[in-house]
Amino acid sequence: MKKIAAALLLSTAAPAFAADNGFYAGVTLGRSNTGSTVPSVVMTKSKDTVWGVLGGYQFTRNWGAEAFYTDAGRFAGTSAGAPNSGKTDAYGIDAVGTMPLANDFSLYGKLGYARAKTSASSAPAGLTGAKRGATTYGLGGMYNATRAVGIRLGWDRYGAAVNNAGVNSDFNSNVYSLGGIFKF
Repeated sequence: MKKIAAALLLSTAAPAFAADNGFYAGVTLGRSNTGSTVPSVVMTKSKDTVWGVLGGYQFTRNWGAEAFYTDAGRFAGTSAGAPNSGKTDAYGIDAVGTMPLANDFSLYGKLGYARAKTSASSAPAGLTGAKRGATTYGLGGMYNATRAVGIRLGWDRYGAAVNNAGVNSDFNSNVYSLGGIFKF
């Protein structure tokens, strides 16, 4: 009896939110711009092609949450004439606020927490990888091509770090991406 009552309650509530809530997944492809990692490092390469995946749930028309993984980019530089390089990956969770502007177009803002892992190397040794947890945020727009497929254009900022001779140096990676969103 309890199962029947729960099913009836859910079936009456579902039509009111059918267009505004549900699970979604996505893939992104874009460009990163890595900030200076260490004050004594001269950046020779700070831009890279990146990709990411995400999955989320839209609770209402205006609020959702998503988990993500992104390749936040590669960088290269020199310190005292010696080459160094690194790569950052980030994963985390965001609260997503959405503001519909028209039937098929909306703006969004994201705020959350990301854990970034940077692998780095230098010659001679001194610059190594590090992990950093930091607030992440982003802005963008989305166009719903169909009820099940959306196209997203966005900017996200991730905090990361490298270790330079035993001292962690924080830096940021900005990711500009184009993505496909698939609603279930």
